[in-house]
Amino acid sequence: MAADATRTTRAVQAVTDGLRSRPGDGWSSAAVARVFLTLLGLFVLIWILWVSRSVIQWIAIAAFLAVAINPLVELLVRRARLRRGAAIGVVYLLGTSALAGASLVFIPPLVDAATGLVEAIPGYIDRAQRSRFIQDLDREYNVLAQVKDRATDVVGTIAGPNVAVDAASRVVNGLVALVSIAVICFLLSLYGPRLRAWVEAQFHGDSHMRVTSVMDGMYKVIAGYVVGVLLVAMCGATAAALFMWAAGVPYIPVLALWVALMAFIPLVGATLGAVPYVTVSFFQGWAQGVAALVFLAVYQQIENNLVQPLIHRRTVQLNPLWIIIAVLVGSQVLGITGALVAIPVAGIVQVVVQDWAAERRRRDLIIEPPAGTVTPVPGGQDPAAGADAPA
Repeated sequence: MAADATRTTRAVQAVTDGLRSRPGDGWSSAAVARVFLTLLGLFVLIWILWVSRSVIQWIAIAAFLAVAINPLVELLVRRARLRRGAAIGVVYLLGTSALAGASLVFIPPLVDAATGLVEAIPGYIDRAQRSRFIQDLDREYNVLAQVKDRATDVVGTIAGPNVAVDAASRVVNGLVALVSIAVICFLLSLYGPRLRAWVEAQFHGDSHMRVTSVMDGMYKVIAGYVVGVLLVAMCGATAAALFMWAAGVPYIPVLALWVALMAFIPLVGATLGAVPYVTVSFFQGWAQGVAALVFLAVYQQIENNLVQPLIHRRTVQLNPLWIIIAVLVGSQVLGITGALVAIPVAGIVQVVVQDWAAERRRRDLIIEPPAGTVTPVPGGQDPAAGADAPA
C-alpha cells in the first residue's frame, strides 16, 4: 500500500511539474493552452461519437456477425483452399440461400396464421363480451367502452396522414442499415486477420503475449455469446411450439417465431415472447390459458437457472449479477441494442481487467521479495547470525 501511494504521489508530482515552466513556478501559458486544447479535443471526440452512435451500433453488430461467421470462413479457407474473400462470399451465399429457403418454408404458413389470427379477433372479442367475468367488469368499470375508445384512437393514429411517410422512412433507413452492416461485416471478415496481425506486431516480448491472449479472450467471448443466444432462442421457440401443439393452441409458426426473436433480448425476452401465445391460449379456453401461464413460469425458471447460466458460464463466463447490471446499464445507454451487446461487452471488459490484474500481481511478485526471504549482505555475512559469528 505504501509503495502504491508513493508511485501515485510521484506521478501526480510529475504531471504538475510538466505543466510548469520550471519547478516552483506557476503554470505556463503553453501548458494551459495544451490542457485547454486537450479538453476541447476530448469534448469534440465525445460529441462525434454521440452523433454517430447509429454507425457505431452498425459496426458493433457487424463485428459480432463477423466473429460469428469466422469459424465457417476459416474452415472453407483450410479445407476448400479458397481465398478469404471467396470464402466469405460463399458464407454470404449460404446465408442468403438459408434465409430464402426459410422464407419459402415459413412465410406462407406465417401469412395464413396471421390472416387467421386477424379474422379470429372479432370472434375472440365477441366471446369476451359474452363472458360473465367481462360483463361484471363492464358494469363496474365500463371496461368495454374504454377499450373501444382506445382502439378507435389507435386506429386513427395508424391511419393518420404521416404514417405512410414515417413507414417509408423507416423502411429506407432499415435497408440502409442492413446494407451497411453487410458491407462492414464483409470488410471486417476480410481484413480482420491483417488488422489483428498489425496490432500484435506493435508489441514485443511479454506485451505481445498479453495482447494475443486478450484478443483470443475477446474472440471467445463474442463467438460464445452469439452461439449461446442462438441456442437459447432455439430452445425457447422449440419448447413453446411443443406446448402449443400439445395444448391445441393455433398459429404455432407465428407465435414460435415471435418467441425466438424475443429470446435475443436479455432478462425480459422470455416474458415478451410469451405474451402472444398466452393471450391466444386464454381465448381458446381458461384451461389452456392457465396451462400457458404454468408453462411460462416453469420454463422461465428452467431457462434462468439452468439453460442461460450453463451457456453463459461456458462462453462469456460472467457472474449472473454482473450480467444483470450490464444489461440494465446497456439498455439505459443504447436501448434494445445496448441490452443485446451488454453481455459480450461486459465479458470483454472482464477479460481486460483480469489480464491487467494478473500483470499487476506478476510485477508485484518481481518487485517485492516474498516474505521470509533473507536479503544478502555485502561481504557474505548472514544478517541473522550473531555479532561474534566468523566472517
